[in-house]
Amino acid sequence: MEYIEKIGYRTPARIKAKLESIAYYPFHIHNDDVEIICVLNGTVKICDSAATYALSYGDVHIFNKKDPHKITSDDPSSMILTVQMDCSHYKHFFDHLNEAYFICDTSSAGDPYPLDIKYLRFQLARLYRLYASKKTRDLALEACGKELLELLLSHFQQYVYQEAKGKTANIVRLQNVNHLYKNYARMYRVVDYVYDHFHEKLSLRQVAQREYLSPAHLSRYMKETLGLTFSQLVSLARCEEASLLLSATRKTVDQIAEEVGFANRKHLAVQFKKWYEKTPSQYRNAILKDLNSTAQVKLRSFDYAFSQIILDMYLDEY
Repeated sequence: MEYIEKIGYRTPARIKAKLESIAYYPFHIHNDDVEIICVLNGTVKICDSAATYALSYGDVHIFNKKDPHKITSDDPSSMILTVQMDCSHYKHFFDHLNEAYFICDTSSAGDPYPLDIKYLRFQLARLYRLYASKKTRDLALEACGKELLELLLSHFQQYVYQEAKGKTANIVRLQNVNHLYKNYARMYRVVDYVYDHFHEKLSLRQVAQREYLSPAHLSRYMKETLGLTFSQLVSLARCEEASLLLSATRKTVDQIAEEVGFANRKHLAVQFKKWYEKTPSQYRNAILKDLNSTAQVKLRSFDYAFSQIILDMYLDEY
C-alpha cells in the first residue's frame, strides 16, 4: 500500500462516505483531505502521529490532512462510518481552512461537549445518506459538506495542551474559551505565525512585538489558552514537521533537524521524544515496519441492515 493515499472522489463535491469493518488499515496520510470516523458498533483501535486510542460505539475521531494514521480492530462486530473531504476544494469557502486543525477525542472520559458530539454524529449520518442516494444532486452534497466544515471550524478547533505526569502533553478540548481568553483570535495568529516560521530563529520578544504585547503578557496568555510555553509551541511545530518528513521522505535525521530549525540531530532527538515518546529513528522504523510489502488493507463483511439502524439512531438523537 502507498503511504500517501489518494482518495478517489466520484462527485464534484469532493466528498466520500462509506461504511466498513476494518481489521487492518496500515499507516497512511492524505495530503489535502480531512478524514472523520464514527464508530457504529464494536471497538476500534486507531494510531496517529501522537498516540493510540481505543474507540467504541458512538466515538468520533478526526484525522487532519497529513496526519499519519492507522486503524485496526480485533472485534469482528466492529463497524465504522468514514467521511473524507478534500480541503483544497473547500478552502475557497472558508478563510484559514488550510491552517485549521480539528480536535475530537470522544474516547476520553467526561467529554464536555455532548451536544456538539451528537450534532456531529447527526451531520455525519446525514451526509452519508445523501452521498449514498442516487437522487442527491452534487450541489446538495456540497452544501452538506459546507455545513459539516462550519461545525468543525466553530466547535472543534479549540484546544489546549495538558501535561500528564510532567512528561508528555496531551491535546484536549477547551471547555470555555471566552472565559479563559476573550481575544482568542490573537492566539490563532500567534500559532499560525509560529507554524509558518518555525524553521527560522524565533523569539518570544519578536512575536510579542507583532501583537503589541510585552513578552511576559504574551507568555502568560499562551500558557492560559494553549497550555504551552512559547518554546514548547516552537518545539511542537518543528517536531510535527519532522514527523511528516521522517515518514514521507528518505531524508536523514541530520537533514531533517536542519530543515525544521533545530541546531543538530541531538537537539531534535531530545525534543522529539518529549512529544512522541520515541526517538526520530524509532519513529521512522515503526512506520516503515508497518509499511512492508505485505501490508495490505484487510476488511470484513458486516451487517449492513444493522448499520442503517445505528445511523437512524444518530439522525434521531439530535
